[in-house]
Amino acid sequence: MHRLEVLSRVTPLGVRFRDEVTGALVGDGLQVSAFPEGHPGLRRASIVNRSGVHVLMDLPGLRDLEFGGKDVPSGDPGDAAWWAALPARKPFTVEVEDAQGRFLPCSFRAQLPFPGLFQLSCPGLPPAPPLSGPPAVPLFSAPARVSGGPLAVLRAELWDADAQVPAAWARVEATAAGGTPVRGVADEQGRLALFFQYPEPVDFPPVPLAEASALPPGPPLLEQTWALQVRVFYARRTPVPARPDLCDTLSQPSSWAWTDTDSSVELLEPTLRYGQELVLKTQDAPRSRLWITSTGSLP
Repeated sequence: MHRLEVLSRVTPLGVRFRDEVTGALVGDGLQVSAFPEGHPGLRRASIVNRSGVHVLMDLPGLRDLEFGGKDVPSGDPGDAAWWAALPARKPFTVEVEDAQGRFLPCSFRAQLPFPGLFQLSCPGLPPAPPLSGPPAVPLFSAPARVSGGPLAVLRAELWDADAQVPAAWARVEATAAGGTPVRGVADEQGRLALFFQYPEPVDFPPVPLAEASALPPGPPLLEQTWALQVRVFYARRTPVPARPDLCDTLSQPSSWAWTDTDSSVELLEPTLRYGQELVLKTQDAPRSRLWITSTGSLP
C-alpha cells in the first residue's frame, strides 16, 4: 500500500478544566469559545475530545499556522525548535459557561498558539500549587450548586459597603487549623457558596493505633466543630463583567469584613459545625448581608 499524502494540523489551544472543590476534571456540560482579543463577533466554539480536553481550532488569524502556511516554520510541530521559530503569538480571550449551572462563568486570556495543554499563568501571582495530573483551569462553584456528597459549605451574600452594591465576583478563602486554604468566588450578585471537605475530626488524642481502643472515644461526629479563619478579597469593577477574568479574580486585594455595622476586621474566625451550613453575615445588617470594604484595586 502506498501512502499518498500525510496531512497534519496544529491545534492552537487545548484546555482542560478542574472542579475547585473535588479536583475532578470537567469536560461535559461546558460551553467554551475563543475570539481574538477585542473581537467577540469572531468567536469560535470548542469541541471536546474523548479525554475531556476542549480543543479550539479554525481560529481567526491562525488558519495558516494550523495547516502549515508559508510563514510557518518547517519541521515537526511537536519539536521545541519548531515552536521557538514561530512568529509572535496572538492574544485571544477564552470564555466559559456551564450549561448545567454547576460553575460560575469566567474568562481568561491566552497567547495562541499554545504548546501542549494550556496552563493558566497570572502576572504578579505565584504559580498554583502543583497537582497530580495534567494542567487544568479551575472552575468555581455557583451558589445554586447541589453538593454531591457530605461536604461542608460556607455561604454569604457579600455587599460592597462603600458603593452599596453587591460585591460581584469577590473571592473568599477559608482555612481550618493546620489545613490548607480552600477558595470560592461570589457570583455577579455577591452570592457565595464555598464547598469543601470537612477537616479531620478534632479532640482525638494523637496516640498509636494499638492504644486507641483503651482511650475514651472523642465527641460524636455530629457534635464536631472546627475554628476557621476566613478572608475576603475584593476590588470593585465597573461595569460588572458578565464573565470575569480569572486572573483578575485571583489577584483581588485583601478586604475588610464587618462583624457588625460598627466594626470591621481583616480576618473572620467563625465556627464550622458538622452537618450545618455556615452562613457569614454582618450583625444587624439588612437582609443578612456580609458587608465588606475594599482596600485597593486590581494590580
